[in-house]
Amino acid sequence: MIQGVCPICGKRFEVASIADHPGFPFCSNRCKLVDLGRWIDGRYVVPGVELRPEPDPAASSDEENEE
Repeated sequence: MIQGVCPICGKRFEVASIADHPGFPFCSNRCKLVDLGRWIDGRYVVPGVELRPEPDPAASSDEENEE
C-alpha cells in the first residue's frame, strides 16, 4: 500500500500502487488541475535573478539589410 497526502488540499489517501492512481501525487483530478493552473498562471517560480534575453545577432543584421 502506498500512502500519500495531496499537496493541494492536504487530504490523505491510500492506493495499492501508483498505476492504480493516475493522478498521483494528487488525491483527485480536480487537485491535479488546480496544480496545473498554478503553473500556467506563473505562481510557481524558482527563486533567483531574472535574466534578460540576449539580443539576437541575426535579428540585428536583418534590420541593417532593410535600411
